[in-house]
This record gives sequence, C-alpha cells and structure tokens, in this order.
Amino acid sequence: MSHILRLPAILALFALMALSLLGALVAAGNITGFVAPIAQVQEMQAAAAESGAAEATWIDVGMLAGAALFFLISAVRMMRRTQGFWTWLLGFACYGGRWAWSQQESGNLMATIQGVDLNAYRNPQALLTDLSTPEGQIGMLAVVLIVGIVVFLVDAMDRSYWDKQGA
Repeated sequence: MSHILRLPAILALFALMALSLLGALVAAGNITGFVAPIAQVQEMQAAAAESGAAEATWIDVGMLAGAALFFLISAVRMMRRTQGFWTWLLGFACYGGRWAWSQQESGNLMATIQGVDLNAYRNPQALLTDLSTPEGQIGMLAVVLIVGIVVFLVDAMDRSYWDKQGA
C-alpha cells in the first residue's frame, strides 16, 4: 500500500520545493532589483510584486529557501524509503513560519485569521486565481499539511515493514 502513496507524495514534495524555491528567487530578485531579460519572467515578477513579494525581506527569502531545501530532502528520503516526515516537518515550519512572519509584519496575525471568509472555500477556482488573499494562503498551508499527513502515513508503513524485518 505504501508504494501507491509514495509516488504522489514524492511528486507533491517536489512541487512544494519548486513553489518555495520560485518564491524565494522572485522575492530575492525584487529585493535586489534584478530584472530578468526574458519577457515571461518579467511578467511573473510583476505579478508577484503586486501580490506582496515587493514587501518581502531577506528573512522571507531565507525561510522560503529553507522550506525548499527541507522539502527536497524529504522527497529524497521518501525515495530512499527512510524517514522523511521529520524533514517535511522542518520544511512546514519554515513555510508556515514565513507566512506567520509576513502576516505579523503587515498587521495583526490574529486579525487575519479571524477575518478569513470560510465561504471562499466553496469556490476553489476563485481561490486559485489569487493566492495572495488570506484564504488562498491558508488553503496553501492546508495543502502542505495534507502532503505531510501522507508522508507521515508512508513513513509509518515503512517503519512497520522494517520492524517486521528485524532491522
């Protein structure tokens, strides 16, 4: 059963790694003022700046890069069938900590959480069009959490197998 869940979990971890790394690169580019020579990348940088990347600090860049690194390590550990949950947990701490840090910097974290419109989750297509909203960001954190639950389940199945083998 673990082999059925393993590949989607690995692919999801690689997607989270790419998303975190892309966010770190865009934020670092906005901080340093780097303008890419490719028009599509310039459009992406402009869209990211509009959604809040222009207010990013080096702490945000470091947290996103750390999350990308830990998600990559977790994916590799999942491929090697060793315990990847703890490195996923560190990646989630970096990713979630960056979100909480940015919310606290822009205002009050508790006011943001209390102001979330739960009815927005009834229309997921609208959430995907603008991930800069608090509902979209909390939805992304929920996706990362669901991936972590799958990683935990696969790790538990692997540990059970290795315990049966006497290793």
